[in-house]
Amino acid sequence: MSANRYAPWVRRLHWAVAWFIVFALVLIEIKGWFPRGSATRTAVKWGHMQFGIAVLLLMLPRLLVRLRHAAPPITPPLPRWQDVLSKLVHLSLYLLAFAVPLLGVSMMFIAGKPWNLLGLPLPVMATPDPDLAHALEGIHETIGNVLMWLAIAHAAAAVFHHFVQRDDTLVRMLPEGRKRIR
Repeated sequence: MSANRYAPWVRRLHWAVAWFIVFALVLIEIKGWFPRGSATRTAVKWGHMQFGIAVLLLMLPRLLVRLRHAAPPITPPLPRWQDVLSKLVHLSLYLLAFAVPLLGVSMMFIAGKPWNLLGLPLPVMATPDPDLAHALEGIHETIGNVLMWLAIAHAAAAVFHHFVQRDDTLVRMLPEGRKRIR
């Protein structure tokens, strides 16, 4: 196995974004467990929005780092088709990690309903457009599901590489001290 790894702060950004996406998805999935108008449902929805905005904010430095620094090589090298597929999946994950929260922010702005970031009020459109907000909500939900399934496939591929192909794909992104999972 190669000692090539991502820098520690790159790994931290990766895992922070990954966990925030998981938290946002879990919260929006459980929202329906609570009655409409209840304080718990409102809190769950608020948490979903906070994690979504956090993803958006963390993706900015993550993209800058990715544009400036190449990924460490995988040892042994991937077959060409896997390398191309990997690049397509990563590009898609980056695009979706920006698009999903941007659509959510746009939806809230256009809906004209009060909302906030950690208590700081965020702007809303003076003349709300409920139809457009509803349409954006549908798109936000659909591509959020695509993001979820693509992230699951991404994680499954990393595990496949580790246990079946026995390369260092997964190890490059694990925290220090984790050289091999048995």
